[in-house]
Amino acid sequence: MPKRLLMLFALVFSLPSLAAEPISEYAMKATYLYNFAVFTEWPSGGETLNLCLIGQDRFGSALGRIEGKNVNGRRLSVARLSTVHNIKSCHILFVSEDEVLNMRSILDEVGELPVLIVTDTQVQSGAMIVVAAEGQRLTFDINNELAKRARLNISSKLLQLAKNVR
Repeated sequence: MPKRLLMLFALVFSLPSLAAEPISEYAMKATYLYNFAVFTEWPSGGETLNLCLIGQDRFGSALGRIEGKNVNGRRLSVARLSTVHNIKSCHILFVSEDEVLNMRSILDEVGELPVLIVTDTQVQSGAMIVVAAEGQRLTFDINNELAKRARLNISSKLLQLAKNVR
């Protein structure tokens, strides 16, 4: 089995509680978000790593399954935001499709902070990672230039799994 395929299996099935049952698209996306956190380094530490969602929540209970998990010695916290004003406390920000039109406001609010911006829509201006469903699987593109500008270091392991890297 090729090394790249083994790494993909490791990413998708790293959370045993999700792998034991049929996996919905958003349960898989939650697993991907967890792994994006594991394979990204932020410039400063702390006890928690804040994963925020802005816009329509299609994850259901899937984000609850990763909340509290250990991410490189930090506890993953999940927050659902109703406005852009609390974004500054986020380390990872998932922007849902209905909020992508507000990406300019989101980017203005984030400014130069080290926030990993992820979306699942093809309108990707400003997003560092774009996750897409292709048939029965998920793929993702990484804009590593934007990540570096935000002082985020995305692991080469994750970059190798991306469909496209800029």
